[in-house]
Amino acid sequence: MSNKKLKKAIDDQISKGPLFTEEDRRRFYSHTQKKRSSWWNQGFPRLLTVMTTLLVLAGSFYFFTSGNPFQSPASPDQETVIDKPMPEEEEKEKEEPPTLEEKIEQIKGLIHTEEPANKEQMTEIVQALNGKQVSVTEDEQGERISFVFSPNEKMLETSYTEAPSLEAFQNGDLDLFAVLQLAEEYDMVYSAELTYLSEDGESLTKEKSGIGAYQRQFEKVVGAEESVSMKDLTLRSIARSLDKKPEAVTKGDLLDLEELTINASHLNGIYDVEADPEYFKAMKSLKVLKLNQAMIPVELLKEVPTIEQVKFIGPTVKDLSSVAEGLQNVQYLNLINSSFDGTAEDLLKLESLTIVRVSPSVVPDYEKLQFEGIDVRW
Repeated sequence: MSNKKLKKAIDDQISKGPLFTEEDRRRFYSHTQKKRSSWWNQGFPRLLTVMTTLLVLAGSFYFFTSGNPFQSPASPDQETVIDKPMPEEEEKEKEEPPTLEEKIEQIKGLIHTEEPANKEQMTEIVQALNGKQVSVTEDEQGERISFVFSPNEKMLETSYTEAPSLEAFQNGDLDLFAVLQLAEEYDMVYSAELTYLSEDGESLTKEKSGIGAYQRQFEKVVGAEESVSMKDLTLRSIARSLDKKPEAVTKGDLLDLEELTINASHLNGIYDVEADPEYFKAMKSLKVLKLNQAMIPVELLKEVPTIEQVKFIGPTVKDLSSVAEGLQNVQYLNLINSSFDGTAEDLLKLESLTIVRVSPSVVPDYEKLQFEGIDVRW
């Protein structure tokens, strides 16, 4: 089929005239214009009403949650202060310094533990308590280190080999003086001495631990700064044992006394030791007592229950009846060069006795002592 014939067939099927006339166009545009006018007049006001309502609600919410928005801005003095974390240095400054009681307990704690502290641990505790090392000396046990604890930094620059004066404590320059003994062989704190102002503020108190890892009980003496006054030979004997001059011995020094030898062999007769019982009561570390032609009343011996070893020389004892009550904690008794002429029963009255030196000719029934577990030597 030719193109002309095909075109003619389509025109016959559809129409020879145009599909849309001018009249059709006018009706279409007129209808569209009416729809637009209808939306603008009816739809837009509704949308505007919804938007206005949302704005009112949002404004009300802001008003009630933010307070009065019309109030003038707060002045610098009225601004809310926000707590800021305090720097570490300022926190330390705000911390309360340790009390004297806390210092004492922590120093004692260096010994009052299942295993005594070593040198490094000791140093850490002292620094934590604001203490300062002021002197170090060497003895047969190891290092003897002195520390001062004071609110006055200038006082911490002062060196001490012995406890400071009462006035230094009363003036508030110091509140604690401590001497710690280190046993270098075991690297541990062996013993401790503490000196501080007594509760009445009129004297010094000194405390000292027992000697050895298993003797950690602290003994106390009040009035440690007081000078000791007693018979010349007794005082000189004490001073010799402490390696001090007689006039320099104080009541606090008596707490350090571990061995005492009173030798009166150069005198005629027996020397009777006389002293204030308070002085012997202060000898709470005394372990060894040697008496050469000297006799101590039982009343004084009873004040020193720590004595473990006693040696009598010369005509000072016979049957121990005069002193037995003060020797109940004695473990070693040397009578070999004494005037003792008692019996085994006399010796068995000493409940703690484990070793005795006595001549078999003096005590022929010494086997009774051996039967009771006492080591008899001569």
